[in-house]
Amino acid sequence: MKRINLLPPEQRVKASRERGLLWAILILVGIVVALGLVYVWQNGQVNDKQAELDGLTAELAVVQQQALALAPYAVIQTTRTAMTQTAQGIYDSRVPWATILQQISLVIPENVRLQSLTGTVPATMLPGTPVPAAPGAAATADITFAGTTYTHKDVAEFMTRLGLIPQLSNIQLASSTGAAVTDPTGATGTPTVTFTVTASLRPYLTPPPATVIQGAGQ
Repeated sequence: MKRINLLPPEQRVKASRERGLLWAILILVGIVVALGLVYVWQNGQVNDKQAELDGLTAELAVVQQQALALAPYAVIQTTRTAMTQTAQGIYDSRVPWATILQQISLVIPENVRLQSLTGTVPATMLPGTPVPAAPGAAATADITFAGTTYTHKDVAEFMTRLGLIPQLSNIQLASSTGAAVTDPTGATGTPTVTFTVTASLRPYLTPPPATVIQGAGQ
């Protein structure tokens, strides 16, 4: 059966408008509810992030306080490290007298008898404030050998063997005097040669460190 709308045309138009307005209101309410939910969710996210930021700020403040409390120990550690490096540098740049004397005992000829041996460390090799060598200055006589032997050839051989020691350089003959030995009966014995030989310590490849530690007195 065909349905027949008995409402007048004006009522039908009004009803249609009311339905359209109702749907518009429903859609608007839905949009407002959706926006409200989004706002609540975003606000929750912001609050979480703010709480996280506050926590990190508090942790940073604690770490900064701890860093300030540990600052004196950092200075002490820095000074200690500098002192250790300086001590190691002084140890590495020391003159190895024990090694030098051992090597001299190995290279000295059998006919040579040492009467004295003196050694000094030049100022340019001492730790502390560097003392540069003067331009064109002659090499210093850091080690002096005084002894006796039988011939000048023995003295030359002794000087040649000293040249085999890595720590020595500029080996020079200061004096060499031969004399005949006379025994109590007046007989002439084997002649002897009295000599003096000097040598220089070979400079370091790197200068010794200064012993003054910046901040050590703080």
